Amino acid sequence: MAKHELAQHDAVPLKRSKLSLQEPPTIVPPVFNPRYSDPAFSKPFNTAFRDRLVFKDEQSDARLFNSPYPAASLPNFLESTNYLQKLREELLTEAYFHKSNDLYEFYQSEDLRLSKKPHIAAFKNAIYSQKFFSLMSSLTGIDLDPSIIDLNGNQYHEGCYLLCHDDDIKNEKEGRRIAFILYLVDDDWSAADGGALDLFRCDETGYPVEVTQSLVPVRNTLAFFELSSVSYHQVAEVLTRDKSRISISGWFHGPLQTKLVSKTMPFTSLESSAQDISLESLLNPDYLSESAMTNIGNVFLEQSSIELQKFLRPEIYEQLVQELEAMGSVEGAGTDKALWDVVMGPQHVRRYSRVSQRNQDQIPTTLSRLQRLFKSKVFEAYLTRVTNLTFLSANTELRMFKKGDYTLLHDHALERNGLDVMFSFPHLGEGKDEWEESWNAGSTHYVAEKANLLTLYPRHNTLTMVLRDEGTLRFVRYLNARVGESRRRELSAMYTVNEDDEDEEEEEEGEEGEEEAKVFEN
Repeated sequence: MAKHELAQHDAVPLKRSKLSLQEPPTIVPPVFNPRYSDPAFSKPFNTAFRDRLVFKDEQSDARLFNSPYPAASLPNFLESTNYLQKLREELLTEAYFHKSNDLYEFYQSEDLRLSKKPHIAAFKNAIYSQKFFSLMSSLTGIDLDPSIIDLNGNQYHEGCYLLCHDDDIKNEKEGRRIAFILYLVDDDWSAADGGALDLFRCDETGYPVEVTQSLVPVRNTLAFFELSSVSYHQVAEVLTRDKSRISISGWFHGPLQTKLVSKTMPFTSLESSAQDISLESLLNPDYLSESAMTNIGNVFLEQSSIELQKFLRPEIYEQLVQELEAMGSVEGAGTDKALWDVVMGPQHVRRYSRVSQRNQDQIPTTLSRLQRLFKSKVFEAYLTRVTNLTFLSANTELRMFKKGDYTLLHDHALERNGLDVMFSFPHLGEGKDEWEESWNAGSTHYVAEKANLLTLYPRHNTLTMVLRDEGTLRFVRYLNARVGESRRRELSAMYTVNEDDEDEEEEEEGEEGEEEAKVFEN
């Protein structure tokens, strides 16, 4: 679970139903499908759950999957379809909060324990009942604490998602033991609508590798699974415009039988290079004059960030793009796998492609020259001139983000402080000239103290420099389906800074909230 989060947006009464609520009538408590409490079902289910076996009940069509970890699907969970419809209608009258950060984009109600609506209250009481806790304990064999439960309504509209995470939140004595979801989607929801509950297989180090099981939402189905350090899962992006993925979800808590284990993940970097190359042969001459470098330095000193458009000479940038396009036409399927040959993970931290060390000789000539420039002493001297900083080391990476890729704020991926330098050369889909901000995807966000400080979008032939100091983090927002075939391609570098140079930079923290980087455009 990512430990760093952005502040959430204000409450939004999203798509509230116009249902007019009268005085709460007397509501008959919801009845759970009696098949699931029948010992003829619960005993073999419990055995399969405990021994990690596949199980299917022909009478109810309930299923238990054993891979990548035990997860159950119980259809027709509530006996009354009329009650189910009333529950859904009331749920749509709740106020919803827009939940948006590096990990997710969806809408969530307040704690449903606080709701006074009759069908919601009746459902809450049923979930909190000893009968239901006994049912879940008999099915899973897990000792659950009936005094602790979480319960919320959720709406996922087109473009909403919840990326890879494990829900494994606990302290030394108790924690979340079971996650559950009751689906209230339309009857005709299908896999093409998106929103599947994807379960990840982990490798031998305990990190998520790939989705090996997907559960498509089905109305009146209860899905649940045991939480652990390897229970990585996600809600896939919702693709339909006409329907919403509506559900009630929560967690059952219970005592822990194992002690907490802290995992760390090594991050490797490319070797720095001392090869020099001419600035004049690549860079726009407008950024090389003394007056221009002084102006850049003044803006950077004030804002700790700057964006330089048309950074390379026009003919150099055109050559770089043409070489990549030619490489794609030769390969037939584009340069995705031919050049960016390694998918970076693990997926609870990041997912994008990079050019590996073994594939360096495949880099087209102009892009290779630019990469050598970023590692050179002469470029280090240029950065020192415009930022008034000196550097201890430099690490570079050629990376590419396509639909479905992202980076997250996570304790397993904390970066060293320093100067982030990024050169952007995106590939845009047919008919697109610029990366569209309306996609709400593929942007770089700098955050601190739960506030978004700076947002940068991929732009043609653009260099950005951002000084990331203590407490400032960054992430690349999930590339949703709106980006289509567009690709975020970039040469990314991080220069570690001599801390003695930062005394002047720390005098101005900047105002809270969103702030655009100063743009130099020729």
